[in-house]
Order: sequence, then structure tokens, then C-alpha cells
Amino acid sequence: MTVTLSSSLPASVEAAPADSVLRPLPPRAVRWLLRAAFAVPYVVLALIAAQTTPTTLLGLTGNQATLDRATTALDGGVVQAIGQLYPLLSGVLLRFMPFGAQGAAVLGGVVAGVLLQLLAQDMRRRGLRMREVVAFTIALGANPLYAFVALNDLQAFLGIALFALAVVDMVRFFAWGDTQAGFRAGLALMLSTLVDPMGFVYLAIAALAAPVLDLARHEQRGIRRANVLVLVFPSVAVALSTAVLDTMVLHDPFAALRGTIDVSGQRLAGLQHLFATADGLLLVAMVVAGATLALLVGRPGAVALVVALFGGIIGGYAIGLVPVAAAGNVFVTMLSVAIAILPPVQGRVTSTLVVVLAVLQVPLAWAAAFQREVVVEWMHALVAVVLG
Repeated sequence: MTVTLSSSLPASVEAAPADSVLRPLPPRAVRWLLRAAFAVPYVVLALIAAQTTPTTLLGLTGNQATLDRATTALDGGVVQAIGQLYPLLSGVLLRFMPFGAQGAAVLGGVVAGVLLQLLAQDMRRRGLRMREVVAFTIALGANPLYAFVALNDLQAFLGIALFALAVVDMVRFFAWGDTQAGFRAGLALMLSTLVDPMGFVYLAIAALAAPVLDLARHEQRGIRRANVLVLVFPSVAVALSTAVLDTMVLHDPFAALRGTIDVSGQRLAGLQHLFATADGLLLVAMVVAGATLALLVGRPGAVALVVALFGGIIGGYAIGLVPVAAAGNVFVTMLSVAIAILPPVQGRVTSTLVVVLAVLQVPLAWAAAFQREVVVEWMHALVAVVLG
């Protein structure tokens, strides 16, 4: 994983706009054909999953849990929904989604394909070799954890996707002085707070990552603080607006947040069990892989971001921001962000090592999937439908 793209411009020269150094985009029709091609396998899986027999464990996954919470809150009236449904946007989306959780799974499959294409496209535009682009695209897309999160927890997947795309633009904003990219990053982070309870965790991680990013206009005093303000302002404004609304209606500025946080013994026991099993070792292996990638591409400062992402997601689970029946959030988030900001690799040997590391993520993800009971149960249900 990396968090910076070095600029070849001398410090005395104004940073060129990002569009002048990126490779040109392929034709619009080609881009949408690729997105459709990437999305088809996930949409097919979603249609198969719609025919599976519901189980108690699968009923605790993100889509069903969000739908149940949104139905209870919204059917009780708008005032009740304001205090009980956070984040409001994803709850409303699930509540009025055609075919409920099954419709959310189809939409998640479409988003999964679009995200893969956008990340692959951005890697290619930044100058990565085609083999590196292919290796990382397969590493993310060709494993059950990516599909499981996309099809079973739409709000978490939307949050992860928005965070990854925000980081792409954040690096372009800091390292290349692309102000438009900075505004896009701020809006993407804001949207992540509106669709995913983990959104503010991602916002904090993005702000903490600022000190390890290269800066295009480093000679300007206070530029780093100004850049961070551009990133966080939309999210902070939305949070303050929500707090004011909760105060006016429910006389509690933290009403929505209180209904989301859930520090239970079940969750803490689950974390303790997690790190006492092979699944915990596989999660640690993801951290080691991210740190190794950061060192391979010459960005040791990115190790701090790897650790922050891991700690933030685990902490989010502990306080109830991640559903009980969740799996793959750590893998999908860390690898998506790694892909989003991987710089062009210098040297054939280093490139080979980076490709090998990317390819190794596939068996690592499959091994992790078989350690999670909910993923195994989901895959068995899919196989049962296929085999009739």
C-alpha cells in the first residue's frame, strides 16, 4: 500500500494540473462496456442468492439488518426515523429498494463492477504496467470476500467504494495540486458518512493520512492544513446540520449516533475469539502484506495508514458500526485503498515482487473466507441453488 505519488516537477515550478500528466481516458463506450462486463458475474451471483433459503445467520448480514432497522424506524414516523436511523440515506435506500435485500444485492453487484473498472482505469492512467493492473484487479475481484461484502452489505460497500475513490482524488489533490480532485474527494467522503456508519472513521483516517502525503505546493505556508479543511468541511457541515436537526426535534444532538453505537459483550467476545483463531492470523497477514507493499514501492510512511485502517475497522466492529454477521471488510477496504493510490513501480524486479504480492492476495482471501462461518454458509447456499 502507498499513500503518495511523487511529482517530478522541481519545487520552484507550479504543479501541473492532474489531467496533463494522466494518460487519456478510453472512449466512454469502452468504459461502460468494461463496467458492465465486470458487473455481470456479481449480478448473476445476486440473482442466484435471491433463490437461496434464508437462514438465521444470513439474516444478520448488513442488508437485512439495515432493512429491518429502516423499516422499524420509518414506519414509526419521520421524527422517530431521525433519531433511530443512522445513516439516514442508506436506510431510506434499503427501505424503498425494489425487492428489498435482494434488490440491494443486485445494486451492490453493479457497484462492484463499476468500482473494479474505475480502480483499474485509474491504475492504468497513473502509468502502472498492464500486468500490475491485471494482478491487482484480480486480487480484489476474484475472491469471495469482495463479492460477499458487495452483495450482502450495500451500505458498507458503498462506504468503502466512496472512501477508495476519495483517496484517489485526495492523493491527486495533495501531490499534484489538482483542486477539482480535492473537491471531489471532500464530497465523496461526505457521501460515505451519509451511507455508512463507518464514514466518519474513514474521514478521520483520511485526515490523519495528510502528513504522509507529498505536497505539490509545499512552499505555501499552511497549505497542508488548508487541503485537509477542503477534505473534511463537507462531512463536518453535514454532521453539524444533523446534530442541529436532532436537537430541534428530539432535544439530543447525538440521538442518531446513540442509536447506532452498540458496545456489547457479544461483539467483544467475538473479537477475542477472532484473534484466537486462524482468521485473526489471516487478518494480521493482510496488515503485513500492506506494510510490505508500502516498503516495496518506497513509501514507508504508508505503514501508518495500513495500521490505522486495520485499527479503525476493528474498532468500528467493536462499537457496533459494522454488522455482527460481517466478513471481508478489512480485506476489501485495505486492498481497495492500496489499489487506489499505488504509484508506478520502478524497476523490473520490484514490479515482479509487487505482482507476486498482489497474486498472493487471492489465496489469502479464499483462506480467510473459509474461516468465516457466515461466508461459508452463504457459499454453500449458492452452490445448493446451482446444483438444484
